[in-house]
Amino acid sequence: MKITFEQSGGFMGLKSGLAIDLSDLPSDDAETLRRLVDESNFFTLAENPPARPVPDGFQYTITIETKMTKHTVHMSDTTIPEELRPLLQELSHRARPQRRQ
Repeated sequence: MKITFEQSGGFMGLKSGLAIDLSDLPSDDAETLRRLVDESNFFTLAENPPARPVPDGFQYTITIETKMTKHTVHMSDTTIPEELRPLLQELSHRARPQRRQ
């Protein structure tokens, strides 16, 4: 399983991101992420939930790819499904700032 995560926006307009292949992680870390993906029912979530614009809010994109499927979800602070919050928090914690171009 491969996971790509991007966060952008906020007051400073900063970006952070993460691209990982779970097979490259220690087994405990990989199992934690697999569990969070399963518990979020990620592959059933809408790709673009309806959004309400919020000044200085964050936008998030998560893409998960398995051998069988690939699914992307775009959301903002106001559209994060409750069941996705634990996975989003874990990915945010692991993400690194991206350099501006």
